[in-house]
Order: sequence, then C-alpha cells, then structure tokens
Amino acid sequence: MFAGLQLVEGQGGFDWTGSSVILFGIGLVYALMGVFVGIGTVAPRLFGQRLLNVADAEEIVEERANMAGSAVGCLILGAAVMLLAHAAAADAAGSTALVAPALAFWILLAVLVGFTALSVLMWRGFDELWRQLTVEISAITGNLLLLVAIIWGGAAAVGLAAGPHPLDLVSIAFGSLLFACFAGAGWRGMMAPR
Repeated sequence: MFAGLQLVEGQGGFDWTGSSVILFGIGLVYALMGVFVGIGTVAPRLFGQRLLNVADAEEIVEERANMAGSAVGCLILGAAVMLLAHAAAADAAGSTALVAPALAFWILLAVLVGFTALSVLMWRGFDELWRQLTVEISAITGNLLLLVAIIWGGAAAVGLAAGPHPLDLVSIAFGSLLFACFAGAGWRGMMAPR
C-alpha cells in the first residue's frame, strides 16, 4: 500500500489531499486482496496453500468458485475506489483526472450493485461457517460505523473536531469492512499460521 501511495503522490501535477490518499490506500488494499486471492485460486498447489494460509490446496479447490468470485469482486471494487480517490483529488486541485468525479462515483455505485448481486449469489454456496462469519463481519462493520459516526459527528457538532470530508465517509465504510474481515477471521483462529 505504501509503495502504491508513493507512486501516485504528486502525480498528475497535483498534490493529493489526506482524504484522497486514505481512500486510495484502502482501495489499493482491496485490489491487492483480489490479486493475491486470485493468484492463490488459480494456482492452489503452487501458491495458494501458503499464500492464503490454508491447511492444504484441496480447501482452495473446494471453495474455488466462491474464492474466484471474491477475488474478482475485490479487484474491481478496489479499482473503483482508487478511481474515485484519483478523480476527487484531481478535481480538488483543478487538474484533469482519468474520469470526471461524477462518473467515478457512478462507476463505484455500479460496482457496488454488482458486488452485492455477486454476494447474494455466492451466499447460496456458503457453508454454515462462511455464513456465520459473514454475519459476524457485517455486525462488526455496522457497530464500527455506528461508533465512528456518533463520536465524530457528535464531536464535530459541538466544535470539538472538524467534520468529516465526504471522502472520509467512504473511507470509513470500506475501512470498517476491511477491519471487520480481519477481526472476524482472527477471532475464529483463521489467521493463525497453518
């Protein structure tokens, strides 16, 4: 993530705002997750077993359809988030972006709709563990968003903190989901080396 941010910092003739850099970094993490899961899914015995921290390659083969869908979804979602960050940063600096900020927003929205549809289709193929983990991750994400919204919004309302930039709200949503994925998997012992 830091290498990716170094590549874009100051590129395009403008300086990125803090909010844009954070959103770009979160999008990059999603994209990298998609790449690594994709590589592990395509080559479970060569890379996947070690890269994805599973007991054996057969686990990946059994879950290949769901993992491949997740990999593609994360890669596209990460790219759309990075595109929005770039477009907003360029627009704030009065520079030319790859796409207009409004188009970047509509692209992200379309990707989210597609990602949601893909998730609904994948849900049918989940076993009990994956369904429960998905519910737990959703609960953690919702509680984090609620906590941040109450504290930050309340502090901004009484003048104790600056209000969030619109990109900060997008970052908080996607960042909370990332944190929840790692926390949920960690609490179930799925992050321990195998």
